[in-house]
Amino acid sequence: MAFVSENLVAELTALVGAPQVVTAGESLESLSKDFYWYSPVLKRQLEEKRADLAVRPGSVDELRAVLAACARARVPVIPRGGGTGNYGQCIPLYGGVVVDLSRLDKFEITSDGVVRAEPGARIGSIEPAARAAGWEMRCIPSTWVKSSIAGFFCGGSGGIGSITWGGIASADNVKSVTLLSCEETPRLVRLEERAALTALHTYGTTGFMVELEMRLAPKRDYDQLIFCSADWERLLAWTDAAARNDAWPKRLASQFEAPIAATFKPLQKHLREGEHATFLLVEKSVTAAVVASAEAAGLNVCYRVPLSDPLKPPYITDYTWNHTTLWVLKTHPTYTYLQAGFGDNFREQFALLQTRFPGEILLHLMWNAGNPKTMRAEDDGRLLTGEAVAIGGIPVVAFRTEERLREIIDYCAEIGVFIANPHVYTLEDGGRHPNIAAKRALKDDTDPHALLNPGKMRTYPRNPFAGEAPPEPASA
Repeated sequence: MAFVSENLVAELTALVGAPQVVTAGESLESLSKDFYWYSPVLKRQLEEKRADLAVRPGSVDELRAVLAACARARVPVIPRGGGTGNYGQCIPLYGGVVVDLSRLDKFEITSDGVVRAEPGARIGSIEPAARAAGWEMRCIPSTWVKSSIAGFFCGGSGGIGSITWGGIASADNVKSVTLLSCEETPRLVRLEERAALTALHTYGTTGFMVELEMRLAPKRDYDQLIFCSADWERLLAWTDAAARNDAWPKRLASQFEAPIAATFKPLQKHLREGEHATFLLVEKSVTAAVVASAEAAGLNVCYRVPLSDPLKPPYITDYTWNHTTLWVLKTHPTYTYLQAGFGDNFREQFALLQTRFPGEILLHLMWNAGNPKTMRAEDDGRLLTGEAVAIGGIPVVAFRTEERLREIIDYCAEIGVFIANPHVYTLEDGGRHPNIAAKRALKDDTDPHALLNPGKMRTYPRNPFAGEAPPEPASA
């Protein structure tokens, strides 16, 4: 073991019990990895990385003792949630100890519409409980059945529901975050309201989350709708108008080019061969109006199924957000993806991309509340008032070489398409961090020995392990 001594293994085993310490085998490999292999770049860079051991504390007190032991031993410490991330967030670059938080899974739904949860609580448990109490989460990832709430906060940004409520950082979606520091005597650090966003999307580099409070939305009853058309522009015009129609409450608006929709194998009996598709999740009270509008626009209504209450499959959301990429990879394993934010001139941007890279980019679009152009550094990532619906997307890309992928990303920047690069494992290079100075300051406070997920915050000046086993710099 590179950093982990036999004494530390024995100490951790005494703290949590032998069944909760993993030192070898497939279990250790699995606990050291996420869905990084969506990216051929990250697959090459991270394939051989793994922890020296994994530990599963069963309470906050056990977690506190584990962090104290690791701090005394000066070993790398990496938090792990549900393992559904895509950028190698939980993959240790230098070995060390992965701390699996899945046993810290308690949560409660308050009467005023807040979920208060331990880090390992699964959204797949929280969402049904919230709906049973008359609420629903404002924003959930497509991996919601398996994702942990802390993993979503530390590695995600938006998802199903963002069309109405924006992403995690929007408005007052987050009420508080409580972190546990990684030092010889771990401390609780509570961040409330906008200050909590300092810990957002930091891959566990700024402390171990032990409690998260997020505000909920009033529960709605939804219909799952799919519309198809052979005419991309006709479908786009209607979908864009539907997404911006505030009279139609909705939780999802997404559009796919025909080759992408063709990979949704379980839905092929409903979809029309060779046609593009739009997926909507709309409140049942407006379904008739939505369907009538689509038919008047010449679209085919391919699928109309209520979202069950209590929740049970089928879920059309299983084909959206980054689940779309997974479906494509099952059929076309040499493809990969980008994460894009388009401007008001999105039609022009689509045309430029498809002209410059014919056949290499397939469009998968999503509509979300909040225009990224309204962000300013001094707002700590806050979306300003008067938010507009903006078009983002996770386009699918035929992977040729890393150099070609870099060329596509550079061209996107040239034409005003923002790319949150999913082919890098450092948080600064994978998205917007206007409050990065505050995040570094938080890490100074919660991680005095620079042990937490070292190498993932590129601009942090200290990494005591860099000389031991330097990670390969990201190249795309």
